[in-house]
Amino acid sequence: MSILAKWCIVFAPVAALGAADAKPPAATSIPIQQIQRQAEAARKENRVDDAIRLYKKGVSVKPSWEEGWWSLGTVYYSLDRFAEARDAFRHLTAIQPGQGAPWAMLGLAEFEIKQYEQALSHLRHAADLHTGQEQSIADEANFHLALLLIRYQEYEGALKVLSLFALRNLHDPKYVEAIGIAAMRKPLLPSEVAPTDRQLIMDVGRVMYDATALRNTAVVMSAAEVGTEFKILVDKYPETPNIHYLYGSFLMFADANSGLREIKKELEVSPNHVPAMVTIAHEYIQRKDFQAALPYAQKAVEVEPRSFPARTIFGRILVEGDLDSKRGVEELEKARTLAPGSPQVRIALASAYAKMGRKEGAARERREFLKLRQEVDAAENNSSR
Repeated sequence: MSILAKWCIVFAPVAALGAADAKPPAATSIPIQQIQRQAEAARKENRVDDAIRLYKKGVSVKPSWEEGWWSLGTVYYSLDRFAEARDAFRHLTAIQPGQGAPWAMLGLAEFEIKQYEQALSHLRHAADLHTGQEQSIADEANFHLALLLIRYQEYEGALKVLSLFALRNLHDPKYVEAIGIAAMRKPLLPSEVAPTDRQLIMDVGRVMYDATALRNTAVVMSAAEVGTEFKILVDKYPETPNIHYLYGSFLMFADANSGLREIKKELEVSPNHVPAMVTIAHEYIQRKDFQAALPYAQKAVEVEPRSFPARTIFGRILVEGDLDSKRGVEELEKARTLAPGSPQVRIALASAYAKMGRKEGAARERREFLKLRQEVDAAENNSSR
């Protein structure tokens, strides 16, 4: 039984579901209170069927009974009756649309019955709300959100979510494994990883976990020690795709030349590795060497036309390097279509419009950039609490 399921059994009957619980008693408060006492007594005495019957009776008497729907959903979830749990939490999200916990539990129940698209949507929404969630629920919801982001090939987003666990120094093997899957860019759930790949995934996950944890000042491991771990990883898996890219990305922070050399080795192993090409092109932009950057960005767009980072970097090179500003703006506009919520795309487009003398467009994109940047900062501040 998972920690969350145990939480559902032990704590759910008294869980706080937000300020809505403090509403004045309604006309049906007395029978609901009686039903609630009877249901909680049945639950404590492990008379689960009686508890379910009583909670169902309560929500039929008072369909807006928030704690009744919550308790019914958590009982079903603890019994692995996930479809029924989903239905209960779906009712609760309609009553409490601004609370994160019902959306989180709805997404978790949907995950268990393999309704992955709905689960991804609802777990994203729960993460955006950042309200009304116990830490155990938030952790479980964020973990499953990361798994679904991996499954749908949103690897960077998954790593960002999983980094929160590393920053808290939570050494659970499931987090290490998930980071390994995301870092290796495999669109798989943990249960789908081939047995022959499991050692590789865990080796990569441990190094990536340690690299992420460096940002936690309480962690005593040094960057040099993590660098040694990466070197061991590269020596163990020299021909495995993504390994040189991960090591090179780590090196870029302290030694860009070494990082660049390592990422170019990645292209020898996997010539169509778009993130590697984008990273190399970005480094050359930093050095104002637009001619050197151009072939990497151009190929990245050819390999993956729907990659907004590739379109963005290609557009920037064409505009900032005065190679073809009109084409560059078109590339940046395509990137905006692919990722309208990306602050990086908006600021790049604002700069391009300004350079082309399109003042209104530049001002509009700057406004969008500032708005999106504030939203991102707020989300990061909330998630780090």
